[in-house]
Amino acid sequence: MDINNLIRDLQDPQNPKFLKSAVNLCLHYNNMGNYNKIIDITTKAIKHKVKHTAIIGNRGYAYLKIGKYYLAIKYFKKILLKNTDDNFTKFNYAVCLKFTKNIDGYFKLINETIKNEHTFLNSFLDLYEFYRNLNKVEECQKLLKSYNKKINKVLFNLLEINLYPIVYDTDTNIKKTINNINLKLINETSKNKADDNKNFKTILNNYLPPTNFYLSYANYKTLEIQKNYSKYLEEVTNNFEIIKQFKINKNKKIKIAFISSILNNHTVTNLFINWYRLLNKETFDTWLIDSGSIQDDHYKNLIQNNEKFYKVTGNLDNDIKYLRSLNINVAIFLDYHMSRYNQFLSMFKFADKTCVTWGHPLSTFNKNIDFFLSGEYLENKFTQKKYSEKLIKLSNLSVFYENIDLTKIKINNSVIKKSRDINIGILQSLFKILPSEDEIFLRILDKYKNTNLYFLSSGLSLVDEVFRNRISKKLKNKKNIDRLILLPRAKKNIYLDYIRNMSFLIDSLSWSGGNTHFEALSLNKPVITVNGLTLKQNVTTGLLKRINCENLIKDNKGDFLKYIEKYINNIDLINEISANIERNKKLLFNDISSIKSLEKFLRNIK
Repeated sequence: MDINNLIRDLQDPQNPKFLKSAVNLCLHYNNMGNYNKIIDITTKAIKHKVKHTAIIGNRGYAYLKIGKYYLAIKYFKKILLKNTDDNFTKFNYAVCLKFTKNIDGYFKLINETIKNEHTFLNSFLDLYEFYRNLNKVEECQKLLKSYNKKINKVLFNLLEINLYPIVYDTDTNIKKTINNINLKLINETSKNKADDNKNFKTILNNYLPPTNFYLSYANYKTLEIQKNYSKYLEEVTNNFEIIKQFKINKNKKIKIAFISSILNNHTVTNLFINWYRLLNKETFDTWLIDSGSIQDDHYKNLIQNNEKFYKVTGNLDNDIKYLRSLNINVAIFLDYHMSRYNQFLSMFKFADKTCVTWGHPLSTFNKNIDFFLSGEYLENKFTQKKYSEKLIKLSNLSVFYENIDLTKIKINNSVIKKSRDINIGILQSLFKILPSEDEIFLRILDKYKNTNLYFLSSGLSLVDEVFRNRISKKLKNKKNIDRLILLPRAKKNIYLDYIRNMSFLIDSLSWSGGNTHFEALSLNKPVITVNGLTLKQNVTTGLLKRINCENLIKDNKGDFLKYIEKYINNIDLINEISANIERNKKLLFNDISSIKSLEKFLRNIK
């Protein structure tokens, strides 16, 4: 398709090629993800009374993709008035109903389109994702069981493997779930078939299955299951008919590509984006690769007038071909475990060396990943043994974390701070908090009547209920559950006010806090933690070591609980530690030595 010719055809509404060129341009911009252009083209067509179904359908789909669901519904209805059997339009209409909370309407339409062979797969996957997003694991399992013979085997396996509770009710349930998934990974790797893999590659052009992101939070057989998961993906992608290895030519400058699916306003981006921004541009040629980001203002600022930027198309062959044409020296995945696309993209070399880092602090066991970038304060003699990659300990915490603007804190009434109350914050996602930590919360709630425990809501009432019930049923006095408060998820300016109203914070022991504890320390709030055996348990320890607050780091859970009780009983001690944090917290922020150490590593990488 010659895009310039198509654009010229649209200049004259009387041109017999007008409709065909308009539709082809819509297809082109759809592949690019430029939905506003589709709206412009269809506006012009409608203005000139070209109201073909293809124009109306493309317009509705563009509105759907940019989140203007009621406008999308308006155009889908126009098509269905003429043709009630248009299942593709019916499916898109169903998706709009889902997003506008018309769940009855969604189910009615999706149960029709799932019966049509042309819209079956889209309908099945949309329904699966609907249930999965609500953490309705049993409903997902029923769906898989009902249609297992119609689903590609690899797709089926990845959908089934990545089904598990967000919050577990018991340690026994954790072990049962993980053992079943681990066994399935081992069995399916041994039974893997080339034809299933090739067919699955075609599916990836339109749908990306979930990652095993949440699985690692269970803190049971974490490295073993990650190793088996990577091995399975390796077996699958071996039949994608793409050469896995790649050699580059010499560049004038060292070319570095940062790959992420969250180049929007996100905690991981906050941690690492200054690696990209602050690398010496005289020495390094830096690129941004977007593998699926939300296009918010933060994203737009990064890519505006940025000629060294590439947004993946979703076609692995095309994306890898283009990335290899860039002749990249070092590729750095910022969100390896979190990105649906990156879990497949990373299975193929498109740079001389490939790195991951600690946005999700876990080794990959991917043979194509050469280095794991961490920080010297984040590692200890135990943690540094837990990597399949070569561990690189950059200076201090490894990141240039900018000063936090505390002037924009928005006061709210979610946390009530009374003069004699002690408010303790465990302000991590609920999936980080395991049943093995419950004894700490039970002791505090049962023993200290003036103490409140604040957690973050998951945003799903079903999941919150599992967590509250897990604690409530083990309390000596059931009424004490009233002092366990789940705060609504909030924007940063309100979230900072949550922190400000805490007396102190305690860490989640199986998965240590990162951004939250940067923010807490910026507000002079003590954070109590335990030395970790893996990096995922050791991030807060690194922060506290950096600011000379080792007295907040305990060696075991027993000492951890004793120190919490010491704080509850001694407000003066809290104030004393807060003053020490205030003197030293500047060491956490704007650490240019982290950039210098990254540059040194990149210059000397072998």
